[in-house]
Amino acid sequence: MIEALDLVLIHQLLGEYGYAIDTANWTRFAALFEPDATLDYTGVRSRQVCAGIDEILEYFRDANHPAAHHVTNIVVVEADGEVQVHSKFLVPYTRPTHSPHRWYGGDYVDTVVRGNDGAWRFSRKVCTPRWQFTAAPFDDNDIAEHRRTF
Repeated sequence: MIEALDLVLIHQLLGEYGYAIDTANWTRFAALFEPDATLDYTGVRSRQVCAGIDEILEYFRDANHPAAHHVTNIVVVEADGEVQVHSKFLVPYTRPTHSPHRWYGGDYVDTVVRGNDGAWRFSRKVCTPRWQFTAAPFDDNDIAEHRRTF
């Protein structure tokens, strides 16, 4: 059974994932993965499953990132000697470079492991899209800049 502290640390890992991407802190991002981790984002248009931290970093550095990354509904499951984390993601594509502006969401299924240093890291991350909400066009003058999400 997973200890309460480990549950908190695993939740923290998912939160740090979003913060590292949103701040483009690629050193911190790399530290969240095992060196031989795999990343399967083929469901969200990655050309291939990324194997190893170098391929994962290359994919993320060049990606068309949303304005922010949010993870919710985090469930940690122990099965067959593995610790899996099931969660939901939602991301706003609301930057001027995003067309169309939209909210996008889906599921993550992650396998996490505890390293020799006690830190939890991703050993496998799978992203599956489930929905998209595309905003209707609006008059830019109707909404103050700081209030715009679409």
